[in-house]
Amino acid sequence: MKKNTKILILIIVVIGIFPLAISQSSFYRKIAKSQRLINQVYNQIFSTYLHELDPEAFTKASINAITQNLDPYTTFMVEDEQHSINILTKGEYGGVGIQLGYRNNIMSIVAPMDGGPAKEAGMMSGDIILKVDDEDVKKISFNEAAAKIRGKKGTKVKLTVKRYGDDDIIDFNLIRSKISVKDVTYSGLLSDEIGYIRLNRFSRNTANEVSGAIAQILNNDANSIIIDLRDNPGGLMDAAISILDMLIEKDKPLVSTKGRAKNSNRTFYSRQNPLVPIDKKIAILINQGSASASEIVAGAVQDLDRGIIIGQKSYGKGLVQSAFQLDDKRAIKITTARYYVPSGRFIQKRDYIDEKLIINDTKEDSVFKTISGRIVLGNGGITPDSLVQPELMKILSSQYWRNGYFYAFAQQNKYKYTSFGEVEKDDQLLFDFKNFIKDKEPVTLPGKKDLDSFTLKIEKIDSTNSLVKSAINSLNEFYFNKETT
Repeated sequence: MKKNTKILILIIVVIGIFPLAISQSSFYRKIAKSQRLINQVYNQIFSTYLHELDPEAFTKASINAITQNLDPYTTFMVEDEQHSINILTKGEYGGVGIQLGYRNNIMSIVAPMDGGPAKEAGMMSGDIILKVDDEDVKKISFNEAAAKIRGKKGTKVKLTVKRYGDDDIIDFNLIRSKISVKDVTYSGLLSDEIGYIRLNRFSRNTANEVSGAIAQILNNDANSIIIDLRDNPGGLMDAAISILDMLIEKDKPLVSTKGRAKNSNRTFYSRQNPLVPIDKKIAILINQGSASASEIVAGAVQDLDRGIIIGQKSYGKGLVQSAFQLDDKRAIKITTARYYVPSGRFIQKRDYIDEKLIINDTKEDSVFKTISGRIVLGNGGITPDSLVQPELMKILSSQYWRNGYFYAFAQQNKYKYTSFGEVEKDDQLLFDFKNFIKDKEPVTLPGKKDLDSFTLKIEKIDSTNSLVKSAINSLNEFYFNKETT
């Protein structure tokens, strides 16, 4: 009897596995067939296409076309495009220590970093970069120019610049050094009881920098800590987990990942007693620019009722990427998993991939509860506990900002002052800025040129229609009011 039972169990197991084996076999046959088709198309194009194609450029374009049909974060990268990943994983890079800006086809130095080769050599904010190693930067892209400035520690690079407001051309011969990237851009006390930490990204350096900032704040007897993650695009998930380790009680779930590969399915727990005592209050600031690792931190703090989330709804990036090195110059970054905050929320915004490409996909729930039973929402970012809308810049002012007028005026007048106090006391400054604006090309609000063109066309059709004239006058009055506020 026992023997028959064992045989029956074996038959059931085999019957269960057999369709799965057939299904997997069919799936891999489809992959092989698709690969053959790609090779056939590739060979046919190179054999018969009108023009002789560059194999490397064509292959890169083809791979980019493939990844562009997936989610926005799966990308093929060549050597000079891996800089951002290197910063996150190493927390440093070889370079001269400058923050670059690019506006109106002009590359300029936004700020030289303290202790970097550029600042030590006398380079200044506002310097316009004309050449890198005698190559005109206008003939290459911004990313290509930036890549040429970076390089191995100890190597040389020559930057040819024009100083703002000066006709002289200056050559700076610099030796690249190791540039450490700061993740905590500011920390300190806002009042006797409230500490503040501004975190710019999540990299290899994040844990040490944040723990140092927290220790300093607690040493000053602060009762509350604000962690500002606004416009923080994320970075390493490990760094986010390390931050949560400092805030959350031991053995609490922080984040889970789920993917097709076995090693993509994990749940991460807090591993130690928190650096911030549980009786200390925590607030996390987020906005639409807070993504990925920022949302892991905000989501866990919210789901575990450890603190309050303040600001605007976050970006909604709930996908995990893994980088695979293909050779010494090329890599591919692939989305390999989803991440879920402690309540089970998947916070990726919808429609990140064309559903026609997916064989099977499950719909995610959208309503969840925190550990204390509060309702929280998934599928599209972290919704703050306290929603605060930012004060929007006036339309005309934002146009001035986009045109670079504020930056240009600051560069023109930066030598007049030695401190911010002097700037605040200068009653003439605003009048000088108004005169500066008058000499610039007039700023036109969005749609105003279209309205002027439309008015001319209407006048040619019928210049006497009172209803049309009244409507146009109302629109012109609308623009006038916007321009004068």
